[in-house]
Amino acid sequence: MTEQPGWRLGLLRLKRHLTRFRGIDRAYASSREGRVYLQQGQYQRALNYFNEALTIAPDYVEALTGRGQTYYGMRQYERAKADFARALRLKSRNFEAQFWLAQTLYILEEYHEAINAYSKALWLKTRDWATYANRGQAYARVQEYRKALADFKTALKLSPRSALTYTNRGLVYIELKQYKEALEDLNRALEIDPNQRRAYFGKGQALYALKDYERALIFYRQALQIEPTCQGYNNLGITLDALGRHQQAIEAYNCAIEYDPAHWVPYNNRGWSYHALGENASALADFERALAAGPEEAYAAYLNRAWIFAGRGQFARALEECDHILMWGIHDALAYAYRAGVRYWQGEDEQALADCERSLEKDPDCAEAYGVRGLVYKRQKRTTDARVALEKARELGHNLFWIDEDKEESDRILNKEDRT
Repeated sequence: MTEQPGWRLGLLRLKRHLTRFRGIDRAYASSREGRVYLQQGQYQRALNYFNEALTIAPDYVEALTGRGQTYYGMRQYERAKADFARALRLKSRNFEAQFWLAQTLYILEEYHEAINAYSKALWLKTRDWATYANRGQAYARVQEYRKALADFKTALKLSPRSALTYTNRGLVYIELKQYKEALEDLNRALEIDPNQRRAYFGKGQALYALKDYERALIFYRQALQIEPTCQGYNNLGITLDALGRHQQAIEAYNCAIEYDPAHWVPYNNRGWSYHALGENASALADFERALAAGPEEAYAAYLNRAWIFAGRGQFARALEECDHILMWGIHDALAYAYRAGVRYWQGEDEQALADCERSLEKDPDCAEAYGVRGLVYKRQKRTTDARVALEKARELGHNLFWIDEDKEESDRILNKEDRT
């Protein structure tokens, strides 16, 4: 066997290097074209170019991250996640891949994993305001509100005109019942961007919590003008119910159902509006629809049915509805409070008070439990105790008419003229 001359081996090596470089050039050109179409939102064309680049150079990180973002835009999140993870295996300090992996995990509702990924991205780029803002939102999803506020604060220092960050921080303040701070942030968001739908919606939520129902209506309607949603119409209906405008509330719930016929909440709320109008047959039909739409979620519909049965004197059926929820293991404060109400109607005062105690152990601010407790004390002629409980129920926002249809009697107990 004869050896190849040295000059011939050199030519072969040069040819291989030139072929490799030409391939890299083609991969780079295809990836660059893919980026152009990605920015234009033409995802299929972008995907074709990224696939071409990766066929030539399977470990080309820029093409992997570009294709991952394309899959993200196409809502193929598992494929996006796989591409970003592979890019990071090849180049662990790639900020773009790390950031978009976090975004994808957030969309997949893998919030703890997303927080970890955002944190790694911040190690690579310590002053990226969007990463702080998005990690804050992930913290909010897992109810770590103080950490969320800290991240939003940092994000706003780095980018003080981010309307979305002000909106998200305002919504966290609502979760913390800090309504003044919430309104300040939401107002600031709308100063920067008057089309922030969620800021209008958040203002509606904050004003509703402050019992400023008329103003809450204004902001819910503004949110709906920007983007009609099931949740928006549902909250509009709840506010109208609070104002006693039950027929208008029904119309709002109709719109909510039109936008999302599979969502159980507006059926349940519409049923309560029908009940408030005395149309109990329609109410029960809607509670059935709520249970059909969300058999494992719509436990409030069982409680509402219990209320109607109790009002009809069908106490055994009412207790069955409450017990059904408690047997599920959903030891919800409202379930105990509603069962306390049924027992109050049955004249079982001690059992009613015991259920009120259980309810308040679950939620110390359960207005319904205070309301039932007040009515029991009233019947027991413990006037001072009744007054304290009923005042607490009203302070927490409960409409006593739902508990005791003799509203004038409840008002008499609370009237200062009756105090001794």
